[in-house]
Amino acid sequence: MDVQERIDLLHEVLENWLREDNEHLMVASERTMAGGYFSFDDTKFSLNAIKDRVNKETLERWAENSGLNEKGGKEQNVLCLHAGNLPLVGFQDALATLLSGARYAGKISHKDPFLLPTFLNEVKKTKAFDARDVQWLHRIDDFEGLQNDAILFSGSSRSVPGVKKAIDQYELAHHDTRMLIRTAHFSIAYLDSKKQRHMEDLVEAIFRYGGQGCRSVAIVVSPFELDDIKCELTDYVEQFLMHNPQHLKPGKALKQRYAYNKAIGRPQAWLDDFLIQQGGLELDRDFICYWVPGDEEKAAELAGEYEGEVQSVYVTEDDITIPGWQDRTELLANAQRPHLDWQPDGIDTVEWLIRD
Repeated sequence: MDVQERIDLLHEVLENWLREDNEHLMVASERTMAGGYFSFDDTKFSLNAIKDRVNKETLERWAENSGLNEKGGKEQNVLCLHAGNLPLVGFQDALATLLSGARYAGKISHKDPFLLPTFLNEVKKTKAFDARDVQWLHRIDDFEGLQNDAILFSGSSRSVPGVKKAIDQYELAHHDTRMLIRTAHFSIAYLDSKKQRHMEDLVEAIFRYGGQGCRSVAIVVSPFELDDIKCELTDYVEQFLMHNPQHLKPGKALKQRYAYNKAIGRPQAWLDDFLIQQGGLELDRDFICYWVPGDEEKAAELAGEYEGEVQSVYVTEDDITIPGWQDRTELLANAQRPHLDWQPDGIDTVEWLIRD
């Protein structure tokens, strides 16, 4: 297939997959919620975010911007080791692989076992791909001996040595295999406005998925002190959580942190299952967002300090500049609604896959 044929085919696949009467997707969503993997609200939000961003125009734009139209694609074996910290977090890697013209093999995460396979099954229904073109399993050792030209992996830096060991142990790579390993952990927001839409965008960026995604905000830099904005912020948080209850719950250590902060007089906002605090920036546990008074320069400074862990820096308006981070700056409104061709760690996945 040429590029336009692949785009047309994948567009048809995506339309069929995201139809409201897709029984397989409905069952997978129900099993996901019944199994306690993700909440109804987060699962629905993830699917709707994809639905809102995926159409023929966005596929064609991705092909154009990545250089795919010029190169025509690259036939190769690509293994995707999918994360499972968010519902359908591996969707972009799977779609990028298929769009690039490669053969896809995916290791589905045990933390999100049902959703992505419904998309892959829809691809196979077209009969344009045979069993060798699209395959997936739930155990990495089941791919033993299947050597790949490229491997995509997203996860924590702590998991990288174990993944590389498994790749060697099960002979999943040859001497020319390229690996794209992504280990970004969180994002930063620069909040310079108390406008309702910006406050709502910030709250969703922090609290959607319980703050577990690499696009989730873990540090807020703002000219406002936390104590000066806490009452307004808490109102927006309560409204959000009323409609989107937090699925994952923290352990007792979070409440102990709250008690410690209170004892030393550290500014904070306690939200039962989540904590926002000003000062004591450690990034040592989940369910905490750190508030840092400062300007754009401070946001750039912190992004540089945590460069290996920062995914994106969000701003409220397009005309706000974070020095040195222009290529990794996005609108806060898009934090949990990324464009189809967004670039994890600043790398276009399709462009990387077709690179010589």
